[in-house]
Amino acid sequence: MSGNRADRDGDSRDGAPEGRGGRNGPSDTQFLDLELSQVLYSEAERMAKEVALDLIREGIRDRLRERLGARLTEVGRLAADELADDVETNLSIEQSIAARKSSAADLNARLHGALHDKRPGKKKR
Repeated sequence: MSGNRADRDGDSRDGAPEGRGGRNGPSDTQFLDLELSQVLYSEAERMAKEVALDLIREGIRDRLRERLGARLTEVGRLAADELADDVETNLSIEQSIAARKSSAADLNARLHGALHDKRPGKKKR
């Protein structure tokens, strides 16, 4: 007899009772979940709490909109405009940097051409 409590109690290592389908059950019983109703109910309880919190959020949202809606909307517009201005400025800076890199690359190509010009009649020194 094993000294492991799970083995003595008839439970598998993953906490599932032995004989149940799945990893530790008989072969070809992976599809079985004999406690599915409990799993589903547990999920339903968790979801019910989430929905209750959503309803509370909706109530808060409605009340704030009722009391401060126009002012909070204006604050949101101001924040959105500031973000939009920042994004446009950053995009403009990125475009300037890309143009400068392109110009520098073009300069390198022209410099290379000037230094390695092989026109007829010209001799290298």
